[in-house]
Order: sequence, then C-alpha cells, then structure tokens
Amino acid sequence: MQLRCKNKILLYICNRMAKLRKVGSDCMKASLIYIIPLIILLGTGCDKDSVDLTAPTIEELGYIPMPHEDEICGSQEPVVFQLAGGDELGFDVIFQDNEALTQYKVDIHNNFDCHGHGGGVAPKVTVPNVANQTVDWTVLDINNISGTSAPVNQTFNVPVNVTAGNYHFHIQVIDEAGNDSPFANFYSLKIKNPLDDIVPQISIQHPASNSFSVKKGESIRFAGEVSDNRSLSDGGNGVLYLAYTRLSSGNTFTTDAVFPFDETVDATYLFDFEYTVPQTLVTGSYRFSLGANDGVRNTAPFVFFDVEITN
Repeated sequence: MQLRCKNKILLYICNRMAKLRKVGSDCMKASLIYIIPLIILLGTGCDKDSVDLTAPTIEELGYIPMPHEDEICGSQEPVVFQLAGGDELGFDVIFQDNEALTQYKVDIHNNFDCHGHGGGVAPKVTVPNVANQTVDWTVLDINNISGTSAPVNQTFNVPVNVTAGNYHFHIQVIDEAGNDSPFANFYSLKIKNPLDDIVPQISIQHPASNSFSVKKGESIRFAGEVSDNRSLSDGGNGVLYLAYTRLSSGNTFTTDAVFPFDETVDATYLFDFEYTVPQTLVTGSYRFSLGANDGVRNTAPFVFFDVEITN
C-alpha cells in the first residue's frame, strides 16, 4: 500500500517507517509506539491511494445487420446476427469509463462444437483436402484507446466461401486498471455459405425402432444414407458421426464412429456400421444421435434414438 503524505512532518514519518522496516521487527515495533499516536494527532495527513474497481461500459448505437432472436445449439437466444459469405458485420458503439480506457478487442470464432452452450456434438476431424475448401471465419482485432469516452465504428467482411454454421462474436473493453466485463456483449452469429444453403438429410433403415435397450458390451447397428443437393464432399466439411447424451446429466459425447466425406463421395453416402457400447458406460437412459454435415457445413436434422443401457 502506498501512502500519500500532505505535509513535511508526515513525509518524515513515512520515510522513517520505510527505513525501520529494513532495521528489524523489534525496532519497528518499538518505534510504532511513538509514531502511531503522532499520526493520529496529525489527523488525516496520509490516506490510501484510491483503487479503480469500476468496469468500463459499452453504449451500443447500432449494428449491421440488425440482430434477431434465433435458435442456437438447441436454445433460443435473443440476439443473433444472420449473415452470409460476402456480407458485412458492423457495429457503432461508445466505450466509456470513469477514469481511463486503454484497449478494446473484437473476437470472432466458430462455435461448431457448441462450446459454452451446455455441451456439443460436432466432432473435430481432419478436413480432407478437396476442391472449393471453405474458410472458417476468425477475427482477433485488438486496438488501443484512451480517455474516458471513445466512439468506435468498425466493420468486418465475412469470407465469401465461408464455412457455414454458428459463430461467437465478442466485443470486450478494458480500462487502465484492468477492469472489464468479460461476459457482456457476447453474441452469436448464424452464417450461411452463398454457394449452398440447403441442408443434407439422413434416412435410417436400421435400427428399426427409435427406442430400445442394449447391454454394455453389445453392438448397435446403424444403416441408412445421407443425401444432399450437391456433392457432400465439396467444401471439405462433410462428415457423418454418432454421439450420445446421458439424460441424467445432459452431458454429450462424440463416439469414435466418425466418417469424413472425402472427394470420392458424391451427393449420396450409404452407411452401415456397428457401435459397441463400452463396458465403462454407466447404466441408465441415453439419447443417441446421428448427425451429418455437407461440404460447406450445413447441418442435417439429427436422428435421435432413446436407448436404455443395462448390465
């Protein structure tokens, strides 16, 4: 703690206390018997430096495009920006602080795995090297600002051949004391690829029922097809995958049944595979889901199976 001293006597006392700390604790204790009453008699000659604990704020004047309520990762969100490749995302804001601003950051990154939304499904796989590879939109833009008020009007261009899907959009401002509001101004983007906005479809021949039970160690057979209006591999993001959710906890896990669509896959992909239920899986109620993305990462409607895992 620093002390601010307002007269020469107190300045001497403050310096004397600093020197006594180097001499030894016994000497320090003895001297304090005399110094403390003197400080009290002199009143409020020394006081604590003020500490800035107030976070800066963001006054939102406008956005391009205007956001709307939409579904993201199975939940409704009040502020979602809908864009397509080649569009422009812009904001007009005023950053404000009680003492001094120092920096603001704009962060845009994909939310394909639904992180921060109670668990995700989409697997992380090595993208095949195919024609017309899409671009995941990523922005990390950091700028210095100063003063107590800073108006900022800024725009960002969505890549034309963007990977479709959900993205996060975060504006963060920091003052000189390091204060910020990390969870404010955190929004979702729903982005389409202009070359293809038609989602693929999954049809199932097996299992015959969407509700069944299976013992640990037994296998479940999944057979059917994924179909689309164009090649499922065009763009590099095509994949079929199996995931499951433990209903008692809501936790979702992707299995090792993941099938990327390479350049040999056209508009239809036939599948027939078995998934062995792990012996380590806890018994109970689960929801298995088959999911698929096409090449630009349009997501097919999930096919769900209610499965009771037993010993």
